Amino acid sequence: MAKRKLRHQTQFHRSQLGRAQRYIRLHLDERFTLLNVAREAGSSSFHFARLFLAYTGETPFDFLRRIRLTTALRMLQEDPEGSVTEIALAVGYETPSAFNKAFKKMVEISPSQFRNLGKEKQLEVIYLLSQPRIPKEITMNLTSEVDIVARPAMHYLFVERRGPFAEVAPPAWGDLFPLLRGHVGDENIVEHLGLSTIDRKAIGEEAMIYQAGVAIDSAPAKPISGLSYKKIVSGNYARFVLTGPYSHIWPAFNRIFKILTEKQVKLREDYCIENYLNDPKITPEDELKTELLVPAA
Repeated sequence: MAKRKLRHQTQFHRSQLGRAQRYIRLHLDERFTLLNVAREAGSSSFHFARLFLAYTGETPFDFLRRIRLTTALRMLQEDPEGSVTEIALAVGYETPSAFNKAFKKMVEISPSQFRNLGKEKQLEVIYLLSQPRIPKEITMNLTSEVDIVARPAMHYLFVERRGPFAEVAPPAWGDLFPLLRGHVGDENIVEHLGLSTIDRKAIGEEAMIYQAGVAIDSAPAKPISGLSYKKIVSGNYARFVLTGPYSHIWPAFNRIFKILTEKQVKLREDYCIENYLNDPKITPEDELKTELLVPAA
């Protein structure tokens, strides 16, 4: 009975994501917000992007970009004399330069170079781009039981960056430590925390917010240049522990969201947290431990 229920739950979420994908395909020329797509899918919008990634292997923004460019490729092939600017606007890009930049990044050639390819090669490029990215299966050491824990309120100093989490997190941490130097002593640092969330009102990848920072024992006496301060409120979290390299954090979150969804754990709107439990300068990579926390109701 439990397996049947789990299978039904998985099929339900895949159905929701299918509706979201269809909505995106039918509205390529419109401004894209997670709120609209999640509403169409009948899903809670706050964690929608993470669930989409967990089940499909790509973010809604990745999917939108891929479908827009696949559609553009077909238009370029079908109308060799058609205006590139008109095609760019037709698939939802606000400017030709934004279209050309995205095109070269994903297709690795310019629109005019694509038009100069033979028909067979064009079809091959279209086919490859039309296929969803198959995520590489990663063997990771992640706890699988759902452990709900209560965390206290904390003072938090941080830098904030926007964009795909895996891309913006490492440089954010690199920016943080020089800003802390001379202002916050090691004895004042309680935890090293990475926070991530989705801004439902923002457009595109700017909706993905990442904060790299430290929990400290008291509020700073005065502002510190380059750093932001806030108080993290107390609350419950679903807790998992990852043992291994930091590059496994984002795939681990993907797996966690599938576990929480399939076990029907009720989530609340707040930042997910990475709590780094040991020092990467002295701990071997395969022994690094990171506490991964998802806000739970």
